[in-house]
Amino acid sequence: MDFGTLIFTKPERAITDVKYAEERGFTHAWIPDSHMIWGDTYACMALAAVNTKKIKLGTGVAIASNRIAPVTAHSIATINQLAPGRTILGFGTGHTGRRVMGLPPVKQADFREQVRVIHDLLREGEATYNTEGLSRKIRFLNRDRRFINIDDRIPFYVAANGPKTLAIAGEFGDGAITTGITDSERVANVRRHLSAGASKVGRKADKMPIVSLTHVCVLRPGEKIDSPRVKAMTGHWVMASFHAIAAGYAGRDYLTATVKSVYDEYEKYVAKMKTPAAERYLELHVGHCAFVAPEEMRFVTAETIAASTIIGPREQVVERLRELQRAGLSQVFVNPPMDGFNDSIDEISRDVIERM
Repeated sequence: MDFGTLIFTKPERAITDVKYAEERGFTHAWIPDSHMIWGDTYACMALAAVNTKKIKLGTGVAIASNRIAPVTAHSIATINQLAPGRTILGFGTGHTGRRVMGLPPVKQADFREQVRVIHDLLREGEATYNTEGLSRKIRFLNRDRRFINIDDRIPFYVAANGPKTLAIAGEFGDGAITTGITDSERVANVRRHLSAGASKVGRKADKMPIVSLTHVCVLRPGEKIDSPRVKAMTGHWVMASFHAIAAGYAGRDYLTATVKSVYDEYEKYVAKMKTPAAERYLELHVGHCAFVAPEEMRFVTAETIAASTIIGPREQVVERLRELQRAGLSQVFVNPPMDGFNDSIDEISRDVIERM
């Protein structure tokens, strides 16, 4: 199993954190594309590329509407000129990349069209591009001058959770990025939907890599799941799941009764936010995936941590991951806390990666 990590798109951190993860056995660094929260993904990828040697660099993930499809293809191909063979394009419909502006995810038909254009440009260097009521053949020019690099193949991973988007991943992608896989049954369901899309175009998806964005925390001997250290290592991930439900990105049906009761309290808290309901997206995502706003720490409980995180004693965590690996999960893509990044990376390297 491969292990990847989210890299916060702060230029200085892109230089230091990617190298730190590379030195500790992480195979992939995934750099997000959420422009109203963090810095620019491609600027940070460029810095990471010239300061590392072997770790693979992926957008985690590029958002369909942030740039037109030809620009997305050209941007990742520019990074591939700096890190040939180490570059991956992860591409999705957008959560914080759009929700933080109060916008819904890109519609399925529009997303599929953008996926098609990017796929064709990365594979053939040209595509039919439909825009502004026009249909035009487009082509990368001056390829011999190496402004960009598509000669070294760039894997194209489609981010997907639902059946329809997973089918698009199966149709066009080299891999799929999904969220929160915790059991073998979910891996099998993802594989089934990938295969359904792949079969439409005569492809097979039985060996297509599946990457799951989640988080991992190893309990120390005798440590409680809601210890201050564990809360500091996992709270940002717990709240990211709550933010997603409140924003309408995820449902709450999968929550256990105990976690639902905590989420009910969180909903009451959201209802009292200072921003008007119509502009709540301006406040809802504070700290998203990076840190916990102090007033939200009360929602980080033993129950919410257990429900959202792969957590337990070292042997238990390793066995859970081995089970997922046997089921066909290719990579765990973790989300360390911004302020505890090194400690989280050290723990996973020492207690998990070295034992897998």
